[in-house]
Amino acid sequence: MIPLKFGSQIVYCRGIIFDKDGTLLDSFVIWPRLIRERVKYLEEYFPLRAETKKIILKAMGLQENNTVSRRSPIVVGTRRQTAAAVATILFLHLGVPWDEGLAKTLEAFSACDEKSGLEWQAVPVPGVKETLEKLYTAGCKLAVATNDDLERTKALMALSGLKPYISAYACRDEVSESKPAPEMVFLASKRLGLLPSECAVVGDSLLDIEMGKRAGVKVAVGVTTGACLATEMEGQADIILPSVAAIVPL
Repeated sequence: MIPLKFGSQIVYCRGIIFDKDGTLLDSFVIWPRLIRERVKYLEEYFPLRAETKKIILKAMGLQENNTVSRRSPIVVGTRRQTAAAVATILFLHLGVPWDEGLAKTLEAFSACDEKSGLEWQAVPVPGVKETLEKLYTAGCKLAVATNDDLERTKALMALSGLKPYISAYACRDEVSESKPAPEMVFLASKRLGLLPSECAVVGDSLLDIEMGKRAGVKVAVGVTTGACLATEMEGQADIILPSVAAIVPL
């Protein structure tokens, strides 16, 4: 076991399983542009009036001040769940069959990734890269468990410079149930060669915290760089930190 300092608390772990968006990557910097880019590509499939476009932007989580609402679909939902929110708007406002709207929206999301590139989306939370390097050097095994797809996750980790420190992944397209089901933790810890009880889970949402607790991890840590405020995590997370950068190997 490796002694790790989570803020003011010391916990002995052999591995850490991190969420990606809002935990490792500075998603609130990325998401406003991502939402607008996705709608731009969606317009290639459907004629969107200004009012409908405004509602779709809001449905994904974009506010009028160009910030993203915490706990909106793009923040706490899977890619498919965010697309489902858009498909519902298309059904209500354009009469597009919901299943068709969902399929086309997912196609638009993929086209957005392919044509807009991922480089601008690969922005680590300040201090994260340095922290992962220290943890890795100290012998702590690191994994990523995310509601994103495996291929996209690996690409973002590479572009962000975090990939050298990540030994395992567990992604939405590899499991039968998304967070807060514990399946991703089971898969990630198995791939690390560890038991869940030897690992910490670190994430920015209540879904991450519940996932960790249901999996029986050593400690479930919440960070406030993403979906939830500290007040929302109180009584749920074992430890609450301002960011991943507050984790220090001893």
